[in-house]
Amino acid sequence: MGSHSVSRQTDGSASERQGRHRRGWHTPWGLWLLPSLVVFHCGLAHFAYATEILILSRSDTGFTQTFDALGTGTASVTLPTGWDVRTGATATSLGVAVPSVVKQTWGDNAKGFINTASTTDLASNASTEAQGTSVHRALGVRLASDFGDPGAAFYLNFDSSDALLRSCSIDLLMLSVQGRSTAWALQYGIGIDPTSFTTIANWTDPGTWGTTPIEIGSAELSAMSFQPSVWLRLAASSASTGSGNRDTVAIDTFQLAFVPEPASMTLGLSGAICALGRRWRGSWWALRSTALPQTRQRLWGIHRQLHREHTPFSARPFRGFTLVELLVVISITGTLLSMLLPAVQAAREAARRSHCQNNLKQIALGLLGYETSNRRFPPAAIVSEGDNTAACTGCWNPWAEAQLTSVPLAGGKHGTSWLLEILPHIDQTTVFNAWNRQSNVLGNAPTAQTDIPTLYCPSRRSGIRTSKDDHKMLVAAAWRGGGTDYGGCYGRLDGFINDTSNDHRFADRGTSIAGSIGKPEGLLLPNSGVAIATARDGLSNTILVGELQRLRPIPAAASAADTYNRTSYDGWAVGGVATLFTTSTDPGHRNPGGMNNLFFESPGSDHSGGASFAMADGSVAWLSEWIDAKDNNAIFPLLGSMRDGQPVGLSGVGN
Repeated sequence: MGSHSVSRQTDGSASERQGRHRRGWHTPWGLWLLPSLVVFHCGLAHFAYATEILILSRSDTGFTQTFDALGTGTASVTLPTGWDVRTGATATSLGVAVPSVVKQTWGDNAKGFINTASTTDLASNASTEAQGTSVHRALGVRLASDFGDPGAAFYLNFDSSDALLRSCSIDLLMLSVQGRSTAWALQYGIGIDPTSFTTIANWTDPGTWGTTPIEIGSAELSAMSFQPSVWLRLAASSASTGSGNRDTVAIDTFQLAFVPEPASMTLGLSGAICALGRRWRGSWWALRSTALPQTRQRLWGIHRQLHREHTPFSARPFRGFTLVELLVVISITGTLLSMLLPAVQAAREAARRSHCQNNLKQIALGLLGYETSNRRFPPAAIVSEGDNTAACTGCWNPWAEAQLTSVPLAGGKHGTSWLLEILPHIDQTTVFNAWNRQSNVLGNAPTAQTDIPTLYCPSRRSGIRTSKDDHKMLVAAAWRGGGTDYGGCYGRLDGFINDTSNDHRFADRGTSIAGSIGKPEGLLLPNSGVAIATARDGLSNTILVGELQRLRPIPAAASAADTYNRTSYDGWAVGGVATLFTTSTDPGHRNPGGMNNLFFESPGSDHSGGASFAMADGSVAWLSEWIDAKDNNAIFPLLGSMRDGQPVGLSGVGN
C-alpha cells in the first residue's frame, strides 16, 4: 500500500474532504499548481528545443569543448550537452540526427561519425595503437558516396538569451588526406528549427594533414547573442570533387567567451522563474512521486493537530492559493514589469550613448596627438590625381583610387583617409604597421577590413551588418569588416558633388564645385594638413569629428539622384564621404541641412533626438537634432567652420 495508504488515512472522511473542497483547494494541489504554471509559462518554447540544448549561464563567462571526454571504447559514445551530428543538412534544413558515434582511427575506411584521436599530441604517421589510446579526442566524420557527401554536419545548439558573445573559435582537423576534396561551410541559424543559415567561413580541403583554426567575427557574434536558440554548424556544403577515397575530418577545441547579461531588479523574478522551470522540467515526475506526497502528509498532520488542540486556527483551515489569487498576482507582476522595462531600456541606451561619446573622445585625442607630433592635422584624404570635369574643376575622387586593382610601384593613387594616419594614437599601432604604403585601400584588403571597436557606435552596431546592407557600400562587395560610424568635419560649405556619375567627388580648399555656395572651411581637408592655429573661431567652438548617418537607397526613390543622395559609403580606410561630413545647408542641391536628414554628406546617429560631436579642444558635446540649421549662417553650420569670424558657441544650442 505504501504512500497511498498513508494518504487515505490522513485525509479524513469523505464528508470532511467535500467540505475542504468547498472552502478552497487542498494545500497539495496549491503546491502543485505553482511549479506546473512555471513549467507551462516559461518552458513551452524550451520543450520544442533539442533536449540537450546548451544554456550559457550567467554564472560563467566562457565555454570550452575539447571532446576528450568522448572516451576510447569501441561502443557508441554520448556527445556532450548541446552537440549533435547529422546527415542530410541543406541550406534550408538541419538534416537527420545520426544515432551513434563510434571509435575509429584516421585511416579506417568505415563511413560514419567517429570518436577519433585529435592532432594535439600525435603526428600524421602515428600508429593505430597510438591513435586508439590517445587521451586527446576529436569529433570527426568519414564521408562515403552514400554517407554525408554532401550533408554531413556537426552542430552546437545553444541558448544565449542572457549572453553577449565576445569571441569564438574552433579547430578544423584534416586527419586523412585523400584524393577527393570536400568543401565545408561554418554557418549559424537562429530559431528552434531554422530554415536558413548564414555562412561565417568556408573551409576547403587544405591538402595537408593538421589543424586549421577558425575565428568567428564580431558581426556574426553579435547576431548570435541574446537568442534563445542558436545552431552553429560545420556542414559539407557541396559534393566532393576529384577521385579516390574521401577525407577524414574532425573538429576540436571549441572556445566561446561571452559577457553574461546582468540580472536586474525588474528581470530578476522572470529569470528566476524561467530557470526554475528549466530545472523542474526534467525532474517533475520524480518530484511528484516522492517529495510532494511527503510534503502533503506533513502539512495535513499540522492542520489536524491544530484542529484537535482548539487553537484559534481551528476555525480557519489551512488552504492553498485560489486561481483568482494567483491570476491577480501574475497581473500585478506583469503590470509592474511593463512600467519598469522602458526605464531599464532608457538606462541601457544612456550607457551606450556614453560609450559612443567616449569613442569620439578617443578619436579627437588621437587627432590632437597627431597634430602635436606633426604640427598639423592629417589630410582628410590622400588622393594622387585630380578628377576634373566641367561640373567639378579641381575635384578629387578617393573612392575611385581606393578601388583600383593596379597601383604604380612608385606609390600614389591611394584613396586613404585621415583615420589611417591616427591609428598609432588610438592604440592601433599593429594595424598601422601592417599597411603597405606603396598600395591603395584595395591592395591592403586584409588590413582595411580590420574591425576597430572604437570606430563603431554601440547603439548602431558592433560590426558590418549584412541584414542592413552595410556591406554593399564597402570598397569591395565581398568585404565584411572595416566599417566606421564616425567622420571628420569638412566644414560648413557644400564640398561634395551629388549626382549619379561622380562617386561623390569633393573639392579641396583651393577650388570649388560648380553651382556650390562656397568652399569648405573644416579642420580636415584633402592632401594637406591644417594647423590648429587656423581655427580662429576658437577650438571649443569648432567641430572636429562627429557621428555619421548610415543611409541605404530606397527602392521607390523619386529619381536616380535621390537614390544616390540616400547612399552612405563606408570604411575607415577610405577618404572622402566615407569618413567625412559637412554641416552645410544647401536646399538647392537637395541638402536640407542639420543632422539625421537622410542626405549623404550630413552627420547623424542611431541615438534618439540628436548626435554627439567632439570639438577641436577634445571636449565632447551632445547636440539636439532641432539645433538651428535653417541656412548656412545658422548655429549648426557655423559650428563646422573654423574661421567664419562669427561668435557661435555651444551654450544654448541644446547640448
